[in-house]
Amino acid sequence: MGEYLKNNIDMAICPSCGQENETQSQFCIYCGSPILRRGKIHFKKHYVISGIIGLILIGSILFFRIEVFNNKFIARVNGEGIPRKEFLKRTNQAKKFYESRYGQNIFMWEAGKENMNRLKNSILDEMVTEKLLLQQAKKAGYTLTSIPEKEIEERIEAIKRNYLLSNDDLKKMIGRSLEDLKEDIQTELTISKFLQKTVLKEGQRNPDQIFGQWLSKVKANANIEIFEKFGAPVTGKASCCTSGCGVGIASPLDPKIEKEAKARALEYYEKKTQKKDVEAKVTNYGCHIQVDIIDKGKVVLSLTYNGKEVQEI
Repeated sequence: MGEYLKNNIDMAICPSCGQENETQSQFCIYCGSPILRRGKIHFKKHYVISGIIGLILIGSILFFRIEVFNNKFIARVNGEGIPRKEFLKRTNQAKKFYESRYGQNIFMWEAGKENMNRLKNSILDEMVTEKLLLQQAKKAGYTLTSIPEKEIEERIEAIKRNYLLSNDDLKKMIGRSLEDLKEDIQTELTISKFLQKTVLKEGQRNPDQIFGQWLSKVKANANIEIFEKFGAPVTGKASCCTSGCGVGIASPLDPKIEKEAKARALEYYEKKTQKKDVEAKVTNYGCHIQVDIIDKGKVVLSLTYNGKEVQEI
């Protein structure tokens, strides 16, 4: 009978003497010590499980919020997000411009996909640089609101006079509203005044080189997070691109010129680094022919080719 009870009645172990007692017992029948009920043990396990579930839920919520943030922003510069919506807007505007200039097929087929990737990479790089410059300008006391409205209006009127445009003609030409144009001019003037006063001081020689070195340092010290990458690698830009092709849209090139440019670039890189196992990619940007040296999928050097020799960008 005693054995039957042991096998069929839930038993509680006394923490003091180790003897078995019925679950309902509050004190050990052998030594009189208090007994912890199984219900309390289950209660503790319940909280452990709840804690694990809570951690999983918190992790899921954080992941969801990060995904929402990444979907809303294309990049983040020193904690400030670059809206994906604005990036897509600029990309679409640039796409329309180049299609009107070079034809609809410029973004078609495999070469067109590469052109589109170059366009997206360039616009993203431009927006990151713009964000950095605005942040640096703000630190120096230059803000968008510091630009007088009159100065912005004068710039728009100058554009209209130079191109003999009405307001409607201007909107058609830029493919945006005048308010968008005002915002662009406001940003441009803020950055320009900041650079002229603090970076490119009067009397300095080689302003492009000075600006390039300064910007490289700023970028190296910045926390730049890119939430989406595109196929074509971002390459260096020649000085002519600052007011010319800029976004790096490729045009057809004579195979002989391409072969010669590639050979010159590889020869130059080998002499400079003693490395041979690299690739060379030649692109005709219209204003210049560029050769990008690629090592393990990454652009390590960009050069221009003038028909005789190559030169680093």
